[in-house]
Amino acid sequence: MTLAGYVVALLTGLERWEKNGEGRHAFPDARLAGYVTDLAAPAAAITSSLDGDRRLAELLLGTRLASHSGGAIAYVPTRIAD
Repeated sequence: MTLAGYVVALLTGLERWEKNGEGRHAFPDARLAGYVTDLAAPAAAITSSLDGDRRLAELLLGTRLASHSGGAIAYVPTRIAD
């Protein structure tokens, strides 16, 4: 998730989603890999125990990224489409 272009939280495990009758999506396998605890002096809290999640969180949290907003959450793909 980004705030003004800065990564403030990182969710992983978004490969599978479900849609309800109201058009809302849920990600049943989502994991919070980490989040930023202070925006003035970014400090990251890493929450996942999975190595891949931890590496992504350490790499991305507090950095500035171009993202695609789908509403309250902005998405950044981790793979380039073919």
